Amino acid sequence: MNLCMAQVKRIDYGDGCGNKYVLKLEEGKAIVKYEPMTIERSSSGFYSGGEPFEKDIEIKLFNQIAEIAMQAIKTKSSHIDKRIMGSGILTIEINNSKQKAILAPDSKIKENLEKLLGETKPKNP
Repeated sequence: MNLCMAQVKRIDYGDGCGNKYVLKLEEGKAIVKYEPMTIERSSSGFYSGGEPFEKDIEIKLFNQIAEIAMQAIKTKSSHIDKRIMGSGILTIEINNSKQKAILAPDSKIKENLEKLLGETKPKNP
């Protein structure tokens, strides 16, 4: 495992629709918590991000997400100065420090991060 990944303890991500993901390592386990946008809070009055959940995920998936998140923090060309509709807000906790970035709505790294985060959602039977 890459040493850099071993240092990532928590990832907070708010997607362009207002859904929030919190991923963290606790006691040797990787946990994801998903807090979706609700119809009541949505600006359209119609959008729902689905059902909230909290569950364990594989360490391998956590590390893949952490790697993309670190790339997103380092890729300054994908950053914007202010949060706008469709942008993503990313915070990574490494040891006792936090790094933050607002990702442009059309950035490829944002798309890649959201694709991996989608893999944390429970599978429909």
